[in-house]
This record gives sequence, C-alpha cells and structure tokens, in this order.
Amino acid sequence: MADFSWIFRVNGAKRSLSGMWALAFNLTAMGFSLFYLYTSGFGLVSTQSNRGVYLMLTSVLVFLLYPAHRRSPKDRPSVIDLILVALTVVSIGYWINQYVSYAFFRVSSPNQADLIMGAIAILLMLETSRRALGPIISILAVLFLCQLYFGQYLPGRLAHSGMSLERILEFTYSTQEALFGVVTATFATFVFPFMIFGAFLERSGAGAFFMDLGTAVAGKWRGGPAKVAVLTSALFGSISGSSVANVVTTGSFTIPLMKRTGFKPHHAGAIEAISSTGGQFMPPVMGAGVFILATLTDTSYLYIALINVIPAVLFFLFLLSMVDLEAVKLGLKGLPEREIPSLRKVLVKGWHFFLPLVTVIGLLFLGYSAEFCAFWGTVSAALLSWRNKETRMGPSDVGQALVGGAASNASAGAAIGTLGIIIGGIVLAGLGLKFSAVLIDFSGGNLFVAVLLVTLVSIIIGMGSSTTGSYIILSVVAAPALIQLGVPTVAAHLAVFYAACLSNITPPVCVSAFAGAAIAGAPAMKTGFAALKFGATLILMPFTFVYVPEILMQGSWPAIASATLLYACGSVALAIALQGSAPVGGRIALLPRALFGISACLLLFPTNWILDIFGIGAGLAAVLAIAMRPSHDSLAL
Repeated sequence: MADFSWIFRVNGAKRSLSGMWALAFNLTAMGFSLFYLYTSGFGLVSTQSNRGVYLMLTSVLVFLLYPAHRRSPKDRPSVIDLILVALTVVSIGYWINQYVSYAFFRVSSPNQADLIMGAIAILLMLETSRRALGPIISILAVLFLCQLYFGQYLPGRLAHSGMSLERILEFTYSTQEALFGVVTATFATFVFPFMIFGAFLERSGAGAFFMDLGTAVAGKWRGGPAKVAVLTSALFGSISGSSVANVVTTGSFTIPLMKRTGFKPHHAGAIEAISSTGGQFMPPVMGAGVFILATLTDTSYLYIALINVIPAVLFFLFLLSMVDLEAVKLGLKGLPEREIPSLRKVLVKGWHFFLPLVTVIGLLFLGYSAEFCAFWGTVSAALLSWRNKETRMGPSDVGQALVGGAASNASAGAAIGTLGIIIGGIVLAGLGLKFSAVLIDFSGGNLFVAVLLVTLVSIIIGMGSSTTGSYIILSVVAAPALIQLGVPTVAAHLAVFYAACLSNITPPVCVSAFAGAAIAGAPAMKTGFAALKFGATLILMPFTFVYVPEILMQGSWPAIASATLLYACGSVALAIALQGSAPVGGRIALLPRALFGISACLLLFPTNWILDIFGIGAGLAAVLAIAMRPSHDSLAL
C-alpha cells in the first residue's frame, strides 16, 4: 500500500513543517509542478500567466519554508509569513489580471493601484531572495534601484538624468522587461520543467543507478571513491544543474567514502565541490544557465549543448588527472572488491535509466523545443521506473517527485524576481553599454586584460549570487564588452558563463566548496582553495573560448582535433606540475615538474605551431628526465 505520510512532513533548510502546514506546502508544490508540466507539454497559457504564476508560487513556497530570522517558528509559518503569502498572491495576481489592460490602455500612464501593487511586489521579491539566499543579492538590487533615482550623482559615463519613482515602479513591475522579463520567462518555460524532470529521474532510481555505475567503473582504480565522485557528479550534475544541490546529493555518499579511504577532509569536500560545479556545464542538460545563454544569444539549446561537449570532457579529464595524482601522492588504492558492484549487473538492472536522457536528446535533434523534451523525459522516467519492481513510481512517488521539483525550484528560483529587478535597473539606465565602455577603457582595448577583468568581476558578483544569477548580470554588463572587442557572441557569453561557474569555488565566498566542507567537517576556506587547485583549468576556460575557438568546434575538423589533443596533453601536464607526481613513478623532482609546467603553458593555448612544438618537446623532456631517475613507489591504476 502506498505511503502518503510524507505529505504531512517537509524538511527545509531551517524549518521543518508538519501537519496541516506540510500538507499546504506539498499541495501547493504539487500544483506548481503540475501547472508547468502542463505548460511544457501543451503550452496553452498566456505569457502573463506563465511568468506571473512562476514568481507567485516560488515566493509562496519560500515564505512557507524559509523563516524570516532565527527567532521565527521552526515548525510552521508565522502570522507575518502568511500575510506575505497573501500579499504575494494579490500583487502578482493583480499583474496577471491587469497586464492586458495595462498594455493596451495604460502604457506610460500607470494608475495608483499599479504603483501600489508594484511597490509591494518589488519588496516581496527582495524578501524572497533574502530568505533563501542571504542579503547580498537583495542589497545589490536595491542599489540598482537607487541608481535609477539618483542617476545624476553617478560618476563619469555611468551618470544619467535620473528617473521618477513612478517611472521606476512602472518599468520594473508593469512591463515585461524587468520583474517579469526574460529571466523569469526562461526559468518558467525551460528551467523549471527540467528541474521536475531531474526530480522524477532521481525518484525513479536513476540517482542510485548513476552512483552504482560510477562505483562499478572507477571504484577499483586508485583513489576510486574520488573518481566515483567525479563521474557521478558529472552525470547527476548534468541533470540537476545546481552545484550546491549536486554537492549535497552525491556528496553525502562520496565525501565520507573518500575520507574513509584516505583522502584528507578538505580534499574530499573540494573534489566533490569542483565535480559538482563541472556538472553545470556538462551536456546534455547543463543546468539553468544554458537556457538563459541560449535565449540571450538567440541560439538553439541543442547547439549550445553540442559545442560544450569538448570543453566539458577536457575539464573532467584534468580533474580526473588531479584526483589520480593525489591518490599517487597519498599511496591510495581502490575500493575493496566486495564494495564494487559488477558493471554488468549494474547495466543489466539499470540500463533503462539512460532512456529518458536519450528521449530528451532525440527530441532535441528532431527540432522540438527544450521544454517539450523535458515533458516527455519526465513522462518516460515515470513509465520506465516500472521496469523494476523496487523502483516503480506509484502515486506517492509521483507526488514526492512533484514536490521535490518545486522544492528545488524554491531555492534556485528565489533569486529570479530580484535578478529581474537588477536587469531592469541596468536596462532602464542603459548601464550595459556604459559598463562595457568602462571595461574597454580599463583594459585599454586589450582583449586579454578585458577577459581577465570579466573573470575578476564574475568572482566578485558571484559572492552574493548563484552561477545563474552571476551569469545573468554579467551577460548584460560584461559580455557586450568582449563582443565589441571582436569575440563572437556565443563565445563571449560562454566565457562569461564559465567565469560565473568559477565563482562557486573561488574564496572568500564559494558556496559549493562551503557545502562540501560542511559535509566533510573541514575548514571552509581551506576547502575552497583546494577546490580552486583541483579545478584550475576552469580559470583558463574563458581565455580558451576567446583565443582557441576550435575547442568550441569552430573551424575545420583537423584543426578541432589538433587543438583538442594539444589541450588534453596540456591539461595532464598541468596536473602533474601542480601535484608534483606522475601517474607512473610517484613523486617527481623539481626539474621535470618545471618542464611539465612549461609544457602546460605552451599547450593549453595551441595558437602557434612553433610554440606547440616547444610545448611537446618540454613534455617529452620531462618524461625522459623521470625515466632516467625511476622511482619504485608507483601504483597500478
């Protein structure tokens, strides 16, 4: 008999709902997911309903699940929470109801009700973000609103004549340019359906299958648990698209296992953090950011996923090399044979879990929209779960998957309204082009310096936002500068996107590393710096997209193959130089380590065949130096 007791329990970040409040949350969450499953499969709703309902129900769930402060009730919403829920429904419901009337009769002349509801909705979005993500992104949004009003006091190029309060409220709330703009539309149309798909795939048993698959493939290798973490995070992260969610989900298994087999706690947390971050740009799904990227560049989602295959594979090649060499340094071996499942048995039992992904990819190749593919991927995951008796999704499992998708969105989507406010402030003041001009001035028109500045800015902005939030802001203020300096549009946006991913593992604020550190019981900052070391090529990726377009499949196939091979060799050389160990022979002396470092510097940017030859030569010289002084502490892979 199906167990429905879960309906009356909800565990949040700081609040555990029970009884009627859990029932209210779960029924709202299920209705939320069902509505967007319907829109992704059939699409028969108005634009204002699609965008408005998304922001409305996201905020409602956040107010129910996240307490306002430490003294708030931990098992139920407070009276203030319920008032905020009511105000959310009224203010956004008003926008949905009145948008057509406004668009036809009140453009540039909002009435008093429009302005009052707009002010309420803006404040509610700021509070939604503050509760789920902390105060920084909300403070940033307030600053962007203030610069609209006090524009005449801004310095230099950023100055403008200033806007009236009525104009700010109208543009931010009443139009489809800010609060209900492209960011909200993309999350409602594309991202949320894929979150539901991920929840159904996880509930159908795919999460356990991918974990077993990673263990069966990599468990016997030295440092096997860390390699399992890398592989499972790549697989699961491609579906979840959230680095923090990925760390919490797969890290709860992989981090203790890494520690038990000899990895230091901060290294275990760091490996999981950087692996989960890499999952955000691992095709086929690539998380929320790729949908925004495809929308802003007017490029098909399938094309973005395809050109990211090589960068993602190269990144994980470097990461696996770093993990392998760390295992060499520590003298680690693989998991005991009794703990490694049979690859054949794992595949026989769970091969069907690949079919929902095949369904999504196949429909994309046939030209269907991403949200339509997510819908049928979700349906196929539920149906295919019935292949094995223990994974069959009954009504209770379907309900939990629907709630799981909405709950994941409550944290991921909490920033969307506030990001819309920020984008509205940038667009209304024309700050995008102004900031790009400032960036070009600072760089002196030098492309390398411009990319470096974009990377630094992304790290700063990423301290208070998610990868998606950082990318959305940077896509407006930084990507145009790269485009003006001659970088192709898609390459410029990918450079910005990968720079935004970098902020997840860059101290002093690195949310993925902090999550990994919490599970590992390790110092947060130490884990962050270790994650930065294990993910060193992520720092180089923005420069790679600008200077080596072949990595993005631009150019002839021989040129693409050559650039990929040289980059792969450079990645391995960089790993050896950073770790001071070789795959065979253990620790290496200073001379070969320096030669590998030189080889990596020359090969990671394969733009000149003379430098490429020197890079290959330096690498061969390093191998020769190791061969002439063999070590006896090598370990079999």
